[in-house]
Amino acid sequence: MKVRGLKLQLSHHRRLALERELGKEAVNMTNVMDMIKETGLLKTVCNLGNCYEKLVKEFLVDIFEECDNSLNQEYHKMYVRGECVYFSPNIINKFLGINEPCATEPKVTKNQVCKEITANHVKDWPKKGKISSGKLSVKYPILNRIAAINWVPPTHSSDVATGLGKFIYLVGTKTKMNIGKYVFEQTVKHAKTDLVKCLIAFPTLLCGIMLDQHPSLITAADIPEKRESPLTLHPKLFSANHVSDIVRTSGNIPAIGLMTKQDIVAALKDTCVILDERKAQLELMIYALEKEDVATADEHGETDEEEDDAADEDQKDGDEDGAENSDRSYDGAD
Repeated sequence: MKVRGLKLQLSHHRRLALERELGKEAVNMTNVMDMIKETGLLKTVCNLGNCYEKLVKEFLVDIFEECDNSLNQEYHKMYVRGECVYFSPNIINKFLGINEPCATEPKVTKNQVCKEITANHVKDWPKKGKISSGKLSVKYPILNRIAAINWVPPTHSSDVATGLGKFIYLVGTKTKMNIGKYVFEQTVKHAKTDLVKCLIAFPTLLCGIMLDQHPSLITAADIPEKRESPLTLHPKLFSANHVSDIVRTSGNIPAIGLMTKQDIVAALKDTCVILDERKAQLELMIYALEKEDVATADEHGETDEEEDDAADEDQKDGDEDGAENSDRSYDGAD
């Protein structure tokens, strides 16, 4: 119980990577939607159900160490609020409507990934480990935007790490993969980590799986998370350099031409939200640095005071010694 209590305290500081619905300009892209449907990810971007932060965090805290050990009698069983929830790759795939998941892990090299997602502009994966999102070509800026929020949330950088790159590669090439296995492994990983900065992925999906088995898990204390507005894809993603293979339901018309004034306003609001988040991060950094300077100044101040006190003591001792010597000299003269 003590360990669970510590885990709960730790979970309070972690944030959910709350999924967002796709905006209408994305839904109207038949090619992009076909890729999402083909990989079984449609329920992670459309018609999202309610998400309950407290329930998700309790679920993660109650995942035990051996849940993925087939030799354990509690294999793929989780106990949440007194109920047994079955949680496994097969359960996840069934919930997502995936009937025939890929049995083996797709084999692809990092260089294959970077060539595909940058249209051969980058032939070798960078030694620094990430590809600039500005180098993505064709459909991949769009998939990257969706994935970074709903599927593979990064901690802070907008650049493409290997995990995110491989994921959008598999979606973009319609390569069969086991989504259930991916979600299961990510969830167990989140349950086992002590890193506060790791965002909790697929929280709405986790709630859906739990409530599909036990609707009574929700209590009066559970409040649905307020979801942000539908995900609006920035107009720059639809520039001539990126739309060559994206076919829209109304024909091969540049997407930017189909955006109404309301769409553009929504896109600008979305950008403002991102900038506000960045501003908040910078303000925290400024506060931390200023606090550090104040602490350093206080330390220096205390040191100076100690040195002054020591100097005063030395002066006082010196004066006393001088007085004693004077007394002795006076006595000797007598």
